Amino acid sequence: MTVLLPFVINAGFNFALGLLIALFLGPAAFGLYAIAAATVILINTAGLDWIKLSAVRFYSEQARTSQPGTRATLDLIFAGAALALCTLPILAYATGLDLGLPPALLAAAIFAGVGAGWFEYHGAIARSRFLDRVYARLILVRSVVVLLFMVGGAWATRDPVVVVLGGLLGTIVSVLSVRGPLSDGPLAPRLFRRDLARDFLRYGLPLVAGNAVYSLIPLINRGWLADAQGLAEAGYFSLASDIGLRLFGTLGATIEIVALRHVLNLGEKEGRQVALAQVSRNIVVVLAVVLPAAAGLWVVLPAFEALLVPPEFRGRFAAHFSLLLPGFAALAIFQAALYPVFLLDKRTLVTTLAALLGLAINLAVVFTLSATFGRFAASLAQSAAFLAVLLLTAVLVLRALPCLPSLKDLAAIVAATGLMAALLWPLQGRFVAPLELLLQGALGVAIYGGLILACDVAGWRGLLLRRLRRHG
Repeated sequence: MTVLLPFVINAGFNFALGLLIALFLGPAAFGLYAIAAATVILINTAGLDWIKLSAVRFYSEQARTSQPGTRATLDLIFAGAALALCTLPILAYATGLDLGLPPALLAAAIFAGVGAGWFEYHGAIARSRFLDRVYARLILVRSVVVLLFMVGGAWATRDPVVVVLGGLLGTIVSVLSVRGPLSDGPLAPRLFRRDLARDFLRYGLPLVAGNAVYSLIPLINRGWLADAQGLAEAGYFSLASDIGLRLFGTLGATIEIVALRHVLNLGEKEGRQVALAQVSRNIVVVLAVVLPAAAGLWVVLPAFEALLVPPEFRGRFAAHFSLLLPGFAALAIFQAALYPVFLLDKRTLVTTLAALLGLAINLAVVFTLSATFGRFAASLAQSAAFLAVLLLTAVLVLRALPCLPSLKDLAAIVAATGLMAALLWPLQGRFVAPLELLLQGALGVAIYGGLILACDVAGWRGLLLRRLRRHG
């Protein structure tokens, strides 16, 4: 619970963050900020994410005591990679390279990308050592400070550069708040191990290549929209994309952060087949959470937009969000249900190939449908890309599992989701937005939850009854 609570709170802060920044910046400035934000993600993913992933896979409390070279090697690699990335603004300025962003905003995005990698690296160290309270502090401090700095900067200056730098400052404060308990001492070059560094590269780089492609897809779509339709249209698309990716990314990560640790522990202690059997059960849990979340958001979207989206973005936000929603759900399912299998088997090259397939489909849809669908081609392309990734990886994972997920449970989840959406749909436009959103949310939870318990999906009804008897 300690490790899940900060994710839930962080989801709320991230949700508010995007909406408030958009409110104060406006569509055009938000479009420019969104391209910079996508650059932050790309810098972090392409340059530093492999170190975080290696920490999750190879570092633990046991490794900390028996193999001190593991942490020393990770720390030194991170320091070198971060220093190299920080030279990129200087190289871009010296060579006159035009990357489509003002120089100050590009530099801020690169530095913020390094800061994001520093934050995620420390989060991985805390997770690997099962320091759940420290991890919770890291997440919560960053959520609060980033919200204050970024939203305050947007309100005070209306300048995307200040907003991006606010995110960097919040990240620095959050990491400094946990440096004590997460530190293994100063950098120790004498403990650096080249063999471990090679292992980290072999393991992490294929994953980084895949993740970099995933982060490149929204950046390409935002850049294309800015060139073809203007910065304001890129802003409309970006707000919908950011809100969806934050919500479903957090949803997927909240499940994955517990499920991945459990699967990897089972693989280490009880063997691959036991771990894969757990993955099969996890798939049911993930679908039982993600599918109703996606259907519920689609049904409540009119009230959601009227109540929470800044006035300048309304209309276009809902249109883009509706088309992007299947892709959001696909990405969350892949992250929480399927991704652990490739980490368990260390077959990380597969995720790169899947990402390249998604990128190819994204480009094909953008350029073939842009004449027909105009500004909405980017939303269609992004969803098509993520759905293709889900389809390919699902086929590979299901073939590897020793047993398939329960078809009875899957059918119950689909039926309950469909019935919930059908019953809530007639409520659209019947009440003022706050009442409508509250009513649809409460009824949706009651309808779906009741049906899932009635069908005893994943044995949850029996589990609930046992807990009630124990506490009764």
